[in-house]
Order: sequence, then C-alpha cells, then structure tokens
Amino acid sequence: MSVMVSVAVSQVGMTELIFVNPGVKVNGQQYCDVLLSQQMLPAIKRVAKRCLFTKQYVVYGEICNFCVL
Repeated sequence: MSVMVSVAVSQVGMTELIFVNPGVKVNGQQYCDVLLSQQMLPAIKRVAKRCLFTKQYVVYGEICNFCVL
C-alpha cells in the first residue's frame, strides 16, 4: 500500500501532514484545486501568518498559480 502525503516546510515552521485518502486518483487539476488550494494554502497561512509569495507550479501537466498574502 502507498500513501500520498504533503507538508510545507520553511524557516518559520512547518504545516501539519496532509494525507490523500487511500485509493483516490490525483490528477493535476485535482492536485491544484483541492490539495494545494483548499488544504495546503490554508495550512501555510496558519504557519506563516504574514507572508507574500507568488509561485507557478506545473503539477501532472496542469499549471497552478498562487499568490498568498
């Protein structure tokens, strides 16, 4: 069995581990829309209370753009 886990780590701290449910097939759009946007970014905001960064990710062939304040 394999498990997909994401975590963000920086100088100011780290987020909690975020698990993808077993058996869920993750494509690029789902990774951007669900895992990054709905789970990772709120976790990053809790850790790094005041930050600004922009990043463009290419995940599974999908382009994800983020700007976090």
